[in-house]
Amino acid sequence: MKSLASLLIIISGVTTAAEFSPAKEPVDGCPGPFFVKKARVFDAVTICATKNVTTTKLEYAANVTAQWLDNDQDGNVDEPRLLPHLRQNHATLVMSDDGMTDRAIEQLAPYFDTMVLQDLAASETNPTGARDASQEEIHHLIANAGWQSMLPSVFSDKATVQSKLRQQWQYAEKSGYYRYEDPTCDNACKTTEFFYLATAAYLESSVDLTSDEMRLKNRQELQHSLPDIVSIFESQQYHYPVLQWPNGRYPVLSTIRYTGQGFRD
Repeated sequence: MKSLASLLIIISGVTTAAEFSPAKEPVDGCPGPFFVKKARVFDAVTICATKNVTTTKLEYAANVTAQWLDNDQDGNVDEPRLLPHLRQNHATLVMSDDGMTDRAIEQLAPYFDTMVLQDLAASETNPTGARDASQEEIHHLIANAGWQSMLPSVFSDKATVQSKLRQQWQYAEKSGYYRYEDPTCDNACKTTEFFYLATAAYLESSVDLTSDEMRLKNRQELQHSLPDIVSIFESQQYHYPVLQWPNGRYPVLSTIRYTGQGFRD
């Protein structure tokens, strides 16, 4: 007789497998055959969701995306020069219930060379009583597909470029202000993580700074110890989001277009 735990594992596995099975009506413009709904934010970033992702979670992620791009929430992208880069790089967030399986990733692999993809689990999107991961994963996507492409001398994570951002990561790590010890994260990855955590410190998102990865916890500490990263954020040569931390409540809904399951085309 199977234990309850064993039965739950079997049921969970069947549910997960079904989530990534080819859909009867997959939505256009998404990688893989198992996405059934999507959001298009400022006609530049695509968010693709499986059938197990609720419309509420998809809408929240779309609102966070819009807030990173339109931080003053006036209905216009703060840095319009980002848009062609996001479009050219096919910036796409892929959402599933609890993360992509190895099999799902294999189905996405053919798109890796032509699209900048970032995954986000619905279970980590605006969860009750836990940290919201959507701000981080969407920031990574916009950084990799947008900011790096638009201004590589400032934002690139590549060693061959030695951007201002990468130099700040190196200095912060050498000075003991930042440490990211995930063995699967290479130096480019560490630069991206530093970019996000420095932004979290600047905008004082304390929930993102509970670990010791970033030792500087607010704008004042950044200004004192890493003034050059503050200069990157506050540069007058472009418009980086420096006004508010995305909270998933974006007021200009006309900038987001939804299609697929649960939406009227």
